[in-house]
Amino acid sequence: MNKRKRKRILIVLGFLHPAILSGFSRYAREANWILNALPVFHHAVPLDWNADGLLTTNVFRQDLVRYIRKAARLIPTVLHGCDDLRLMVPNVECDEHLIGRMAAKHLLDQDHRHFAYFRYSDNLHAIRRRDGFREALREAGYDCVDLKKISEHGNGAGEWFRKQLAQMPKPLGLFTEDDLLAARAIESATEAGWQVPEHLAVVGCGNIELVCEFGPVPITSISCPHEEQAYQAAAMLDALLSGKKFLEKNVVFPPGGLFARQSTNSVAARLDLVKRALACMSNKQHDPALDARAVAGHCGVSLRVLYREFEKDLRTTPMACLLRMRLRMAKDMLVHGGRKIEDIAEACGFGSLRTFQRAFQRIENQSPLQWKQARR
Repeated sequence: MNKRKRKRILIVLGFLHPAILSGFSRYAREANWILNALPVFHHAVPLDWNADGLLTTNVFRQDLVRYIRKAARLIPTVLHGCDDLRLMVPNVECDEHLIGRMAAKHLLDQDHRHFAYFRYSDNLHAIRRRDGFREALREAGYDCVDLKKISEHGNGAGEWFRKQLAQMPKPLGLFTEDDLLAARAIESATEAGWQVPEHLAVVGCGNIELVCEFGPVPITSISCPHEEQAYQAAAMLDALLSGKKFLEKNVVFPPGGLFARQSTNSVAARLDLVKRALACMSNKQHDPALDARAVAGHCGVSLRVLYREFEKDLRTTPMACLLRMRLRMAKDMLVHGGRKIEDIAEACGFGSLRTFQRAFQRIENQSPLQWKQARR
């Protein structure tokens, strides 16, 4: 009995992303493909390799652009990402518009009133993220400044960003095209004397651990399901190779979730009393005995004055802010730690597991365990 001929699949990436390669290779193992990923590592145009199919991302080198456009006309091709190259082939992408809306909601939850979006490209993902961000802000009654500096690697990019910041009000909520640009923005802002997150709250995109976890200021970021997208793209290519046709050539994945870190871990207060009260809450949020009366006593004012100043500055109550702080701390523990739900409730100052679960359900419309499983 003749063995079925193994398919020869070429991979060409515009950027080296381990999760994308992992998704491609996981499907290739199941399908018993022969893979050629040498162009990924050698940065070479694979002119001398005959392939049955092509898996690619957007590329930006013109020699690779020409090669992919030619190959897409000759062999089955599937694109991972938005169709910036106008290949008109099946593609798998993330809901970039929703990513922008998620960033806006997070910054609005921190009581920000001034916003900017920082990008270095006109690619579809960047524009869609901006449009989602701007749309959600306008629904809440706010506008957004679009900061565009083509190529963050060019000379003077840091100085350019510092000049833009000098014209912006404090505090400012900033959403950036990706995590690398978020790190660059934090570096430039710090050099200009801005404090992160007190003066500048930054949200990135991609949730690249190497960038988000280990910089001077850990970066809040929205994750994209790159590996799942890549696996689905490979499955679509396999279907094309088998002669199947698609009713839908465009598959859209939802983002993986927002991972809050230090770069946004501050409520955007302006009044000194409110800032002192928030600092007290931040330092003592683990204490279940901490309430609005205790905060007022720490700040040396009456409970009525504390509530009045919070309403004037943040249009909310001290206890609403304290609850958000505790939930933010709990979410971080749910995502990054292996602690039991009961221990998290106690560590975050909820007093009891029941109190924690009821508060979480009311705010998130799901239990802590459901929320944790969804992020996984």
